[in-house]
Amino acid sequence: MLCGCGNLSNEDVAFFLAIPQKQQLHVSVPQGSTSQNLCAIGTADIYANAKSTGDSLNAGVDAILALVDAIRRVTPTTRDDDSRIWGPFADKDNAGVLVQAIMFRELDATLTPWRWTFTISASRPPGGWLPILDGEFFRAAASSGIGRITLHFENSTTLGINKPTDPTFPARIFYDRSSDPRTVSLDLTSGVNAFGLISFDYSYAGYADGHGQLDYAFPDPKSGCTVEVTTFFNAQGAGRDVFRARCGVLVLGDVRQCWDAGGCLTFVDDPFALTPACNGVAPCLLGNSASCPGGL
Repeated sequence: MLCGCGNLSNEDVAFFLAIPQKQQLHVSVPQGSTSQNLCAIGTADIYANAKSTGDSLNAGVDAILALVDAIRRVTPTTRDDDSRIWGPFADKDNAGVLVQAIMFRELDATLTPWRWTFTISASRPPGGWLPILDGEFFRAAASSGIGRITLHFENSTTLGINKPTDPTFPARIFYDRSSDPRTVSLDLTSGVNAFGLISFDYSYAGYADGHGQLDYAFPDPKSGCTVEVTTFFNAQGAGRDVFRARCGVLVLGDVRQCWDAGGCLTFVDDPFALTPACNGVAPCLLGNSASCPGGL
């Protein structure tokens, strides 16, 4: 979208350090054992779906932050003590469109940065500016900060600079890297599918010792229901989940499962036989709850 070059000052770098980079907001779901396993009860399909959902969440984060990366190495056009402006530039991908980025910082009583605001806007003159991305960040550096980022697909659509596969509603990221666990969420509740994900408020918590929690949803192509999952896992990839199926006004749940690091189910408590290993026989109780990993 932007094109530019030049050198960045130390103060310019300080502004960019407040903006999170892609890898700082990525979901990390352990892959578990890569060896071929013969599972006595069956494979942990829900956990396999958690791993693919994590990949889709990371792709969504990357898409949202791609706009920021486009200006990360561009020299600011205007510098002030507590602000930076980039542009306006001609959008090299969309004729007749201008793009501008503005960032402000606020200092506390000790002159330490505590709050930053960042906006990338676009305009198709003679029309006015519309925000394409905006963010609010707290603390001097994103590596230990808290913040939010919104990508305004609705404004990209209005300006005619959206991609055919883009949604037409805002997508929001919230993150907190100030303590353990470090959390990130992708809120897609304003509309329908985006980034290969259905409408849901996806959330992830990652702990320093490698264990974590992921809340997500996916459509069940067989039943047409939406499966909503809370999954807990350790650093080795073993874990447990609780899920329910929303089928219109009918909600089937809760279903509980556990699995080992090899991706094999070790325990199933499924009153509705939603788990394939139950073979349609309800209620379904398989394995032993004592096999569930501790500490989750």
